[in-house]
Parts: sequence; structure tokens; C-alpha cells
Amino acid sequence: MFDYISGKVSAVCNNRIVIDCGGVGFSLVATASACAEFGKTAEAKVPVYLAVREDALELYGFSSVRERELFLHLIAVSGVGAKLAITLLSGMSVDRLAAAIASADTSALSAVKGVGKKTAERIALELRDKIAASTEITLPAALATVDERAVLALASLGYEKKEAESAVKAVAKPDMTTEQIVYAVLHG
Repeated sequence: MFDYISGKVSAVCNNRIVIDCGGVGFSLVATASACAEFGKTAEAKVPVYLAVREDALELYGFSSVRERELFLHLIAVSGVGAKLAITLLSGMSVDRLAAAIASADTSALSAVKGVGKKTAERIALELRDKIAASTEITLPAALATVDERAVLALASLGYEKKEAESAVKAVAKPDMTTEQIVYAVLHG
């Protein structure tokens, strides 16, 4: 029904964005990246999805059409509702989430709060081929080789992000776990 909402950004707080459109304030449940992006601007054109439930109408806002496309794939999975899909999209970047799904990396998916092992497995099973075939969601080659969790772990230990990424790329092998990568960087 709605494709986007365009107007003045009235407020951004927690996981909500309020867009003033023609004198009406539309409150959107938004991903972390959408809140970060639109919190810096006065005017915005926000891709949206309207969820119609028995007891409520809820608008969801996204930082990009790619993010909304991935959200639509996620809510099509049995047991994944709009709130869990927003949590997943807020827990990691669109590229990383798409790469995790396409490579069936259930440990990365279940690392997001609220996503259990069985749900992660179901997401990977049901969406793996769809994500790989999607024209809206591209899988960057760099994300297939960089373990984002290892980069975050090294950053928490004091590494600069670019330095951590370079170190991880230098030691990471496809069969290594996050712990093995961090250990190799620290002891290499």
C-alpha cells in the first residue's frame, strides 16, 4: 500500500522515526541503520512497509530499499515476525545478514539477541536460495572472507576498525571459527 514516506524528520528515538508529512506525524518502527541515517537529516524519503494485524496497523521504516527487501524475505519465514526481522536487521548490516543467510552461518544469525538456533536454521534453510537469487540484495565478495564478529572482538580489544579488518583478512581461512581468527591475530 505504501512504498515510502517523504517529509520532515520530527523525531528519532530508540527504534522509532517520526516523519511529518503534510501535517501528519507518521511514527515508524525503524532499524538501527535507518535511525542513524535519518537522525542526521532534516528531510527524508523513507522506504516503508505497512503491517496489517488484527489489532493494529504498524509502519516499518528502512534505510534503503535493499533493507526493506531483506525484511520482506525475513517475515516470509515461518516463526519470524516483523519485530524479529527488525531486530535482525538492527543486529548486523544488510550485507552481513545477507551473507550469513546465503552461507547458512547460523552462529552469526543466532548471535543476534532473540534469535535462537532453530530460528536461525529455519531462516538459513528457507532463504538461502532466495537471497542468492535476489536482484535487490547483492552479496559482496569481501564479506564472504571477513569474519565481522572477529573484527568486532578485536575492536573491543583496542584495535582500530580498519586495522582489525586487515588483520582478520590476513589470517582468516574459510574453516576457522571466530575464536581461532582472533587468536591467530593476537598471537601471529
